[in-house]
Amino acid sequence: MYCPHCGEQISAQAEICPKCGVRIKNGHAGNVGDDKPNIAVNLLSFCCIPILGVVLFFVWKDSKPIAAKSALIWSLVSLGIWIILSVVFGIFGAMFSDPSYYY
Repeated sequence: MYCPHCGEQISAQAEICPKCGVRIKNGHAGNVGDDKPNIAVNLLSFCCIPILGVVLFFVWKDSKPIAAKSALIWSLVSLGIWIILSVVFGIFGAMFSDPSYYY
């Protein structure tokens, strides 16, 4: 079981999170079971729409901290790979281009 406030793993019998002090029982325990990384959102964040992961991080960071962190990580990995590939293709394009082609 995870704390709905800070995302720390806690005992299933805990009433108060030992890390942040938020009361777990009586109202907040229902959302904890739903806080799992969403595969569809992670795939969309990685390959199609990286900004989706950043937006969902800020939307979910209080209610679903584990899913929010997962979406953010996948979108940042995607952006990092995109930047690396852009630089590599730019370097290879400059190295192997024919300057007489443009005149």
